[in-house]
Amino acid sequence: MFGLSFESTRPVERPHPARADIALFVGWTTRRAGVALPRSMTDWLNAHGFKDAAQRETLLGMPVPIDTWEAFDTLFDWHARAVRGRSEPADDWLGLAVRDFFANGGRKAYVLCLGLPWPLGSTPAVTLFDDLDAAMQQAWTLDDVSLVLAPDLPELHANLNQPPIPGDPGVAAVVPEVFVECGTPAFATPPTNGVRQLAAPRLSDAAFELWNSNVLRLRNTLARQRRDLMLLVAAPLAARDSKAARQLSDAITLQTSMVECATPWLLPLREVRTPEGLIPPDGALAGLIAASVLANGPVRPAAGQAPMGVLAVVPQPRDEELRSPPRGQFAGYLVDLNSRRSGWPLAETFALFGPTADGIRLLSDPSLSAVREWRSAGVVRLLGQLLRTARMVGATLVFEASGEALWARVRSRFEDMLASYWQAGALRGATAAEAFTVRCDRTVMTQSDLDAGRVIVLVQFAPQAAIAHIRIELALAEDGSVNWQDAEPIADTAEAA
Repeated sequence: MFGLSFESTRPVERPHPARADIALFVGWTTRRAGVALPRSMTDWLNAHGFKDAAQRETLLGMPVPIDTWEAFDTLFDWHARAVRGRSEPADDWLGLAVRDFFANGGRKAYVLCLGLPWPLGSTPAVTLFDDLDAAMQQAWTLDDVSLVLAPDLPELHANLNQPPIPGDPGVAAVVPEVFVECGTPAFATPPTNGVRQLAAPRLSDAAFELWNSNVLRLRNTLARQRRDLMLLVAAPLAARDSKAARQLSDAITLQTSMVECATPWLLPLREVRTPEGLIPPDGALAGLIAASVLANGPVRPAAGQAPMGVLAVVPQPRDEELRSPPRGQFAGYLVDLNSRRSGWPLAETFALFGPTADGIRLLSDPSLSAVREWRSAGVVRLLGQLLRTARMVGATLVFEASGEALWARVRSRFEDMLASYWQAGALRGATAAEAFTVRCDRTVMTQSDLDAGRVIVLVQFAPQAAIAHIRIELALAEDGSVNWQDAEPIADTAEAA
């Protein structure tokens, strides 16, 4: 029939809450005008309490489930960022991060739009970080999210009064006036123009201190309710003659297993409309992690993979920064691995992209923790997946009366869960007894725990990594939530008691 068309959309599937590959992107981008939400997405938003029609139209402040890059590109105009003093628009950081996530193997994400991005080259409002920090609490409600990204963080802290970079001089084509057999035509080199003439955001030493403080603030916001989440950030570019320009690990002093920091920035093969044509590496890192988790499980490091469509990295790491000495040694003397990271090779601290004989690769995959047992990001992701699985177990037992019968059921459920991890190769050991132990009895609960009806389960297991054992205590709260019983609620420790 003329004028009648049908559009079929698949429903938004509910992923398994224990997945370790789903990312939440929080930042600023532009909603495409006149593009209606698919019915399946509207149904999902209604089911999760986002029923305001005006808010659904703008998509501001609500997590939107995205299964493909095309779905994001349909809803958001990430090419429409205004540029101060220029008519040509720029690409926004949120759109580039989501694109890199799906290009490098990501399968599922949520996008939380906070509004239009501020004009490129202008100073962002001081309240924008407060908006970002408040929006991070949305991650608490998304049970299946494990990775959280804020792609605008470097520019939020950058020194924006930087002059444009000089353009590349054009090379005139040489056209011979006489016939030359087998001659090779010469082509002019395209000059640097448009948005790429602007200087990329760079931080001074004072700005790096603020960046450290604010990233820790975001980490603490996530950790209050969800210790299973991991914050992925891009290390900002450093201003010339700053401490970070000489040694990045001296400027980034944050020490926590809940944060992974990627560096350097990426120069893509395909031209993008960003300052100097560079993009932060956090989106690509999230995609490579997602691909590694889906293929090999959470404990296997994502290192060794090649990011899609990357020509070079900026700044190029020095050879001595790429070399990794034997663990515990540096420059011929012993180093306390639990001490400050000053002088460590970049690969010991950061998710490092660098050149190899096979092109640009992700060379390392550590967290920012200074504690050796928590430095492997794969182990942190495994613990996060374990905690999300334990939360599901706790939800089924929350109405049970505390006692020997319940404790036996808890032990059985956790043993079954850890046995499946061991059989999948995530835990090390020739037998299940070597791979893990579970205790839930009076030896791990105090009298006050018994009086309050609190259930404590002690889990000890050997992850498939260069770590002897990890020991954690999980507490089943009255609302069914499961938490780590840390001595300090959000402190990193190899043995929480």
